[in-house]
Amino acid sequence: MATGFKKREVSADRVAAVESVSASIPIVGDPRMSPSEIGLADTRPVLITSGVGSSQDRTAVSSDYQVGTVYDVPVGLIKSNPFNPRAVYTTTAVDNMALSLSTSGQRISATGYIDDQGSITLIEGETRLRGARAAGLATLRIEIRPRPASDRELYEEARAANVERREQTPLDDAIKWKELLAKKVYQTQAALAKSLGLGEDHVSRTLSLAGLSNRVIHAVAENPELLNHKMLNALREFWDVEGDEATLELILEVAKTGMGYRDVVARRKAAVKGPVKRPRSTREALSFKGAKGELKSFEEDGRIELSLRGLSPETAHEITSKLMALFSKE
Repeated sequence: MATGFKKREVSADRVAAVESVSASIPIVGDPRMSPSEIGLADTRPVLITSGVGSSQDRTAVSSDYQVGTVYDVPVGLIKSNPFNPRAVYTTTAVDNMALSLSTSGQRISATGYIDDQGSITLIEGETRLRGARAAGLATLRIEIRPRPASDRELYEEARAANVERREQTPLDDAIKWKELLAKKVYQTQAALAKSLGLGEDHVSRTLSLAGLSNRVIHAVAENPELLNHKMLNALREFWDVEGDEATLELILEVAKTGMGYRDVVARRKAAVKGPVKRPRSTREALSFKGAKGELKSFEEDGRIELSLRGLSPETAHEITSKLMALFSKE
């Protein structure tokens, strides 16, 4: 028996919500996003007239988003920045943000712009967005900014905000710069360095971090105190030599004991040098005219040692003469 299926129209709001969820999966961590838990009953922007205070401080619904104004925007209508400078989001960071938003409210507005579909695309504020979703909040407070003129401008505006708040890490830069160069947002490393006002050597060293495995990235990202250039480069150099498992163990040790980057460098140098090898030697017992002795040969460093005890003066002179005859005098 054939069964007929009828197409069911899905609202644009629901489509936007699903697209927003699928577009913002983190490299690291589990944001526990669920479109069904996002409040979509009222998708109109709510104008905020006071930066702090209760819901009584908010006016009636505004018909359009206006640049320069702060709104409580339904979470389901917010899209992630497609050129978000942050590349790593851990479950710990998202959980902490969710707890903060639930208990203390949103203290700092995110920023975003109006896209072609009339939705809001974030410029910066991804951690707050993920925290809001994890906490099951219906809205996120966003200040509407002018739409960036280019992908490069969108990235640089967002990165500048993160740097100002000290939220941008070398690990984020490494992963994102690799992506931006691959997408030709920046044609060369030199162009990227010039645009961001950084040295080319700094950019090159930072990009080397992008080669780390996801397992190592995940582990080090869970320890914010390790996310500085010197420590990350030391760990990357160790990883080049020892691989994933040894590096994961080292990260745990560093986080637990407070080792510095110089300690990690020393570990890497020891790993490269390898265990100290004792010279392989052979021994042979000797007997000559009643005297007992031993001949030792050290092959790796080309050394021999001869010892004889109990020789008469005449025999000692005889052996010495024979040995000396083996060597030419200069």
